[in-house]
Amino acid sequence: MKTLTIVSIIILLLFFAKNLFSVDAEKNYTLIKKLDKIEIRKYKSSIYASFIPKNEKERNSSFRKVASFIFGDNTKNEKISMTSPVVIKIHNDYEMAFIMPKKYNLENLPKPGNKEINIYTQPGTLKACISYSGYTNKAVENKKINELKNILLKYNYNHKNDFEILVYNSPFEFTNRKNEIIVTINMDTKNNEKISTLKNIYLGGGCFWCTEAVFEQVKGVETVVSGYSGGKIKNPSYKEVSKGLTSHAEVCKITYDENIIKLHELVEIFFYYHDPTTLNRQGNDHGAHYRSIILYNNKEEKAIINTVKNKINKEKYDGRIITEIKEFSNFYYAEELHQNYFNENSSQPYCEIVIFPKVSKVRAELNKYFR
Repeated sequence: MKTLTIVSIIILLLFFAKNLFSVDAEKNYTLIKKLDKIEIRKYKSSIYASFIPKNEKERNSSFRKVASFIFGDNTKNEKISMTSPVVIKIHNDYEMAFIMPKKYNLENLPKPGNKEINIYTQPGTLKACISYSGYTNKAVENKKINELKNILLKYNYNHKNDFEILVYNSPFEFTNRKNEIIVTINMDTKNNEKISTLKNIYLGGGCFWCTEAVFEQVKGVETVVSGYSGGKIKNPSYKEVSKGLTSHAEVCKITYDENIIKLHELVEIFFYYHDPTTLNRQGNDHGAHYRSIILYNNKEEKAIINTVKNKINKEKYDGRIITEIKEFSNFYYAEELHQNYFNENSSQPYCEIVIFPKVSKVRAELNKYFR
């Protein structure tokens, strides 16, 4: 009898919780196409109510803080339907956002009682999406992010590295859980003119954390992604590369708009920000994976690269440049912890002692190219 009572209470609590957190599914995108395991979607503009945690500890309270707003902690004491999915913006300190129902606009939506809740319009854009089921966690998310990156790379789609998690189930939904990872891509069908001006170049000047930190600040650079290239095997790991087992170098895939910055200018920055005269070494970083390398896509790029190299070699390095200039073959994304490293770890000793001086030095010498 006691057991039956406990089971009955649990069922009632779950029923109450599920209804309390019930959601309205409001599809706010149009499917453009499918590629392997991913979808390309055109998202509509939406109104977000969100909370940005100040630190990792606050992440645990993100859901509760935004939920309090839709449960009535607002200027109208109004209960707002919770729509699906809940959005978690990994790229913005794990901001948690609820999408407001379509009946609301910025004028008729109640104002939150908690000043930490932000209300804003999220513009429509083109995104790539990969789905997965079950409970989500950081390991699963990183795996799916890398899978999504590799498919986009395969089809030559450029992304903005602004990965978000979409969670479709309430916290009390125990079965048929659905999640998605999405990222903004640059293949907007209404922006073909700009797309045609986007180019990729692959540069390695020692640790890819340094290369990424420099070129992320350059005018006209759309995205910078850390990875491995110039080696022998497919899908190498950092451990394999750093042990010299693959012949790969640490490089960055730099996507740039040639209407804003030209290849010869990027190559000039490359030769100024690192030391291209040391073989398999940058400062205290030793190993062939730290070698100076440029990977070109065609003969025209090769000619431009060699022209800039020869000029700077004569003017600045007394003929001592040993940079490897090689035809591009394959690029493999590095693990997620290596992406956007300087921006997310700027207080780390390596960033303060090694990366920051490099960025400061090249900005001082070539300031006209920087944002």
